[in-house]
Amino acid sequence: MKMLRPILMGLLLFAFSYSSAQIDSVLISNAQFKDSKFNNAHAGSGFLLSHEGKVYACTAKHVLFFAKTDSMKTISFGDELELWSFMSKRNKSLSIKAGKLINVDPNEPLAMPPVGDWLIFEVAAEVPDGVAIYEVRKEPLSQNEEVFFLGYPYKSEAPVRIKGKFIGLTSVNNLSLDVPKGTYNGCSGGPVVDKEGKLVGLVSMGYFNQKENKMIFEPASVSYFLEVIKKKS
Repeated sequence: MKMLRPILMGLLLFAFSYSSAQIDSVLISNAQFKDSKFNNAHAGSGFLLSHEGKVYACTAKHVLFFAKTDSMKTISFGDELELWSFMSKRNKSLSIKAGKLINVDPNEPLAMPPVGDWLIFEVAAEVPDGVAIYEVRKEPLSQNEEVFFLGYPYKSEAPVRIKGKFIGLTSVNNLSLDVPKGTYNGCSGGPVVDKEGKLVGLVSMGYFNQKENKMIFEPASVSYFLEVIKKKS
């Protein structure tokens, strides 16, 4: 199997079917550093997740390859980050300030593939109306079950919602999805949900299998998120 490559981060908003009002189901990460030359106003897709009474803001860990300073070599901002926020692409005034990075690890190298492709922040303020907050699905996915991933491809002003099916788990416990061939650069960090809108993963890695002529997605499963939160509790 060829080497997986990251699906470069992006963002998208999406009006999800469980509400009659339009809401932002995908947000974009805006990374601002003390040295502004490293700023990235579109540093990946992201979303909000509620678990055990707390709300977290999540994106893909590998977006740090595109939102970092030259001296950042590990999963840590040191004292170089000014602000990381999760923003609506539909409503420019809607911004959610990220708080503490939960899975910060100055001993973990910033390398590919990352160990558990989640970047998990506390939410530093009250969440405004009009933003989806997901919940983790408790039951495992069934073979060939329909799932959907959301994200903002680069330069897109509209979100995508792509249907796929669950094939199984990879050797590192990522999800293996069969999805249509497409250009999904910019969707990393977006949510992967079941048909009820329950979160099952986070858009992470993907590749086009030329031998089988199909697109394969391998999102990070929720297991890493749950492990991190359990250790921190």
